[in-house]
This record gives sequence, C-alpha cells and structure tokens, in this order.
Amino acid sequence: MKRNVARVVACVFLMSLFAGSLVCAQEKSVQLRFSTFFPPSHELWKVTAEWCKEVEKRTAGRVRIRHYPGGTLTAPAQTYDSIVQGVVDAGNCVLGYTMGKFPLSEVLDYPLGYPNGTAATHLMNAYYAKFKPKELDEVKVMYFHGQTPGILHTKKPVAKLEDLKGMKIRTYGSTARMIALLGGTPVAMPMGDSYDAISKGVCDGIAGAYEILDGWKLGEVIKYTTEDYGIASSATFVVVMNKAKWNAISPQDQKAIEQINQEWIEKQAQVWAGIDDGGRKFSAKRGNKVITLSAEENARWAQKVEPLFDEYVKNMKARGLPGDQVLRFARDFLKNTGK
Repeated sequence: MKRNVARVVACVFLMSLFAGSLVCAQEKSVQLRFSTFFPPSHELWKVTAEWCKEVEKRTAGRVRIRHYPGGTLTAPAQTYDSIVQGVVDAGNCVLGYTMGKFPLSEVLDYPLGYPNGTAATHLMNAYYAKFKPKELDEVKVMYFHGQTPGILHTKKPVAKLEDLKGMKIRTYGSTARMIALLGGTPVAMPMGDSYDAISKGVCDGIAGAYEILDGWKLGEVIKYTTEDYGIASSATFVVVMNKAKWNAISPQDQKAIEQINQEWIEKQAQVWAGIDDGGRKFSAKRGNKVITLSAEENARWAQKVEPLFDEYVKNMKARGLPGDQVLRFARDFLKNTGK
C-alpha cells in the first residue's frame, strides 16, 4: 500500500515538473531583430521603433523586437533577402531597391500622379489584399506604406520639359526610366549618398518627396522644387517578417500583431504627411523656390512617361501576370477613392 502511494506521489511530482516546463516553454519570448536604413533622428525610424514596442506590449513580452537603425544590420538593398534567409528577422524594405524581384508590384512606384502619401499607402495595401502577389510569398507581410508624392528637386529651375534635358537626377528603381523618358539623365545611388553627390555636382537634383529636404537635409543643396504632381510617383515600403519566425509566434500573439499592423497603416500615413510638411517648411526657410507646373505642362510630362505603363503591361503579359488588371485597379483607385 505504502509502495503504491509513493508511486502516485512520484507520478504527480513528475507531472507537475512536466507541466511547469510546458508553461515555461510557452511563456519563453520570441526574440526578433528588426532592420531599417533610416537613422534614429528620422521620424520613419521612430514609427517602426514604436511598432516594435507595441508588439512587445500587446504580447505581454512574449514577442520582443530589437530595432536596429541606419542600416547597421543590413544594407538597404539587402534587407529583404536578409529577412528571407533569416539573417535578420524583420525589417522595413523598399521594393524598388531590388529591381526585377517584384515585377507585378513595380507599377506602384510608377508616376501614377499620387496626390499624397495617404493615397499611396491605402493603394498599396489594397493592391496586396486584392492580388496577393506570389512574389512576396517568401515572407510574412505586416503592412505596406507609401512615400508621399515623388517630385523634382534641383539646383537649377525646371519649369518645362526642355529645362530638364540632360540634367543628372538621382533616382532608383523605376524612376530611372521615368527620368530618361523626360529627357534627363538618371543616376542611381543610395539615398545616403545623395547629399554629397548633389553638393559636389555629381547630380543636378533628385526625384523624391518633400520630406527628403528635411529628413535627409537635401534642402541645403537644392534651390528649386518642381511640383510635377501630374506624374508624381511613390516609393513602395513594406514591413515584413521571416516566415519561420512568424510561425514560431503563437496564434494568439499573431492575431495581436495583425491588429497592430492595421493600426500602423494609418499611423505611417500620418507620419509621412507630417514629415512632408516639415520638408516644405525647411526648404522655404532656406529661401528655396517652388515651381508649380500648369495643367498643360503636367499633361506634356504625363504623355512623355506613358510608354513606361505600356512596357509594364506588355512585360507582365509575357510573364503571365495580370499587369493590365493591376494598372487599371491602381488608376481607378486613385481616381475614385485615393484622393
């Protein structure tokens, strides 16, 4: 009898140890590393840093994310592949930094005539929800956000197409083709190199949002901004996570993160709007001039870049991808709901 009681006590003790180890395993946090190329002084670094903190807060510390700024973990062009390979676990990526890798999504960077960053952000997330492009299947997408309208900032005034001819403009991705169609000379380089390149005359200007005039201090080296909103482009940003890391997170915490992602779509859009306004003010204080194209001149520029869209549809058709549907969706979205 005593022997049986001892056996029962031993079993209960072992079971309690096993249960305790399960609880510890369940409560053990998932540790992640997040990479972004924005420096700590930039508002777009701060908003993803807040996302990391919010994830930790709402998962009660079960998911912890260390946020690395300024490209210290990965170079901007390698961030996406580094996440796929598990070199880092999550990050803020720019699709246009790896041309050809995301062919269907490429049109989101094109000169669609974006009126503001909110429209760009909403379009990009709506596009992903509708088309679920396989080119992004290697990662778990958190959310998209779009740069405020990309326009022209130069050292010399550009008021008409002819003024742009031969000017060396810093670009990246699909905007290089756009600048070439407009008669300029595209010069590809990382954003971090743009200040020196413009100040030293390697480039005559840059295509980008107002925010770069303050966020990257480019308002110090340019003198004019040309508001060519008829062909305003954007830059497609996407926050993604390594799939294996995502699958290591409990369903409960995944649900909490998905909710945060929806909230951060709007938060990122608001940050873009705020820093765009800051860029305008920074540039104006330095005495830089703004040139606003007339409707007629905007139409001339738009006609010049139309071959870019024709090429996109043709190339996507050759790949068996619905480029015509995506382009129509994007244009209809901006026309009907994006503004």
